[in-house]
Amino acid sequence: MNNNKFVLIPVDLLRNVLVSVTDSSLKDQIKDILKTREVIEKQEVTKLPKQAKVKNVIDGDTVELQNGLVLRYVGITAPEAGEPLEKESTEANRQLVEGKELKLEYDNYKSDKFGRILAYAIVDGKNVSIELARKGMAELVIYQKRKPFIYQVQLLEVQEQAKKKNLGIWSNKK
Repeated sequence: MNNNKFVLIPVDLLRNVLVSVTDSSLKDQIKDILKTREVIEKQEVTKLPKQAKVKNVIDGDTVELQNGLVLRYVGITAPEAGEPLEKESTEANRQLVEGKELKLEYDNYKSDKFGRILAYAIVDGKNVSIELARKGMAELVIYQKRKPFIYQVQLLEVQEQAKKKNLGIWSNKK
């Protein structure tokens, strides 16, 4: 059993659980999680890290940083647990970033509803979102009625190349 897996839990659910928990150490842990969430939500761009070291690769588009923050890559989505190529996309991410120092570049949105910071990870001069899309290990995400991502054009170009080559997630799609 892997105890290092992350699970996303709605804040309201945690607050409801907190009321019924009697174990004081568990109660303290839940309070710490909620407090950390509030800190992340209130952070301004100037307080977000410009670089950080990867502590743990969570999945194909998310990592835990040494400073305790969780980073979700901007502009892409990778296969989730139980989906085809989930393990391969996680491994591709691991090969690119595990234990490495990342330069972080922010786009229009700096955090998501789960309290993760949203940024482009740059490692060894390469944009990780673009590299994962190039390998067919992630897919470009376009939100209607939102300002385009900074690297949207490059992401679209490498995604189209991966599709033409039937790489990764595109290998079974016609």
